[in-house]
Amino acid sequence: MKLVGFGCSFTYGTELVNPDIDPNDHWANVRYRESNVWLGQLAELLDATWDNRAEPANSNYAIQYQFADWFNNTRNTNERVIVCIAWSEPQRFSWLDETWTHNGTVRNDQKFLHSRKDWITSNVDHNYWTDAAKLFVNSVCKLHNIPILQFNALGDHKPTQYNNYFLDGLTMESMLKDAQQSDDRLDLFASGGHPNELGHEYFTIRLHDFAKERII
Repeated sequence: MKLVGFGCSFTYGTELVNPDIDPNDHWANVRYRESNVWLGQLAELLDATWDNRAEPANSNYAIQYQFADWFNNTRNTNERVIVCIAWSEPQRFSWLDETWTHNGTVRNDQKFLHSRKDWITSNVDHNYWTDAAKLFVNSVCKLHNIPILQFNALGDHKPTQYNNYFLDGLTMESMLKDAQQSDDRLDLFASGGHPNELGHEYFTIRLHDFAKERII
């Protein structure tokens, strides 16, 4: 079984760094990051492999197209998979040419600069795009009998109708912050605001229980 993961920095594993690993050893650092982020930890608990397709600053608009790219071009119909999505901040948006440009990223050529500014300052209902992305991914998975496990990583999301949604109405970020506030012995975040190894572990234990009950 393989977990195919999509999301933003909370799924990519930003700030998961082992100081004992040579920073120039690219693959050792990738392996450490991906095995300690929630997707890798969940895969270990389920005795599964993983394919982490997350990107830092990713938007939900981009996630649906990244899912479509996997479905159309990479998916192995003979392989048992679970699609795992940590939906990002609804206020984010993305543009695509050769690569994705996300609202929180900087390009040296300044491409999409005005589009990014216009998006940030607009009064549009940002959940419109997020709700459409969720509908698309869930509809495709349902049509093709692909199990899906999903939750909100961060941001202000509308409640959904999906019974495969962990902590619907809450986020990974808010859950960890609440846990840390209720027990000052817990240290669940790295200095830049992303979950650290313990934060991912704390969350994954609870996500695993939900997955075993609803998904697996």
